[in-house]
Amino acid sequence: MSRVTIDLLRHGEVDGGLCLGRGCDVPLNARGWLQLRAMLPERPPWTGIATSPLRRCAEFAGELAGRLGLELRVDERFSELGFGEWEGRPWSELYDRHGEQLLDFQRRPDWNPALDGEHYPDFERRVAAAWEDLLGLPGERHWLVVTHAGTIRAILRRVLEFPTTRLFGIDVPPACLSRIVRDGEDAPRLVFHGGRP
Repeated sequence: MSRVTIDLLRHGEVDGGLCLGRGCDVPLNARGWLQLRAMLPERPPWTGIATSPLRRCAEFAGELAGRLGLELRVDERFSELGFGEWEGRPWSELYDRHGEQLLDFQRRPDWNPALDGEHYPDFERRVAAAWEDLLGLPGERHWLVVTHAGTIRAILRRVLEFPTTRLFGIDVPPACLSRIVRDGEDAPRLVFHGGRP
């Protein structure tokens, strides 16, 4: 029976306390690099690395893949949700200017997209396609996927089948690591969230 293990790692901290989305491409700050490096085990178990193309993910993933000599897959479908007019703005400003709309989004993202933002069901479909492609690769594999909080929540929702109303009940801080395993044709299962490899 083949096993596929996928570790989901959120990018580290960036400057500005920004609402980051698919179109906001900012780098990690020094603390963000330290947060990610602190998550690395002494003997990394991964056989390949997949990443969002956004700099806050791809720069770390590329450095790590090069150092470990691993395959690197840059996949646009692992990018964050597109937040439209909210992108690149501090959360404090968004709550001041769009408080009720932002709360509506957090309660039901599938019904309340950001102004000119990506619709949540479309986002989940593209993330699911990238996820299924990784699961479908032949052989026993252990992937590290460097991605975003929204992408991780979408994958966890797919694995655990909880409603979108509970989406923001899952905390995904910077450098948060989750592990999902699928044995053979069994359904994928969450092994841990917010742990260490």
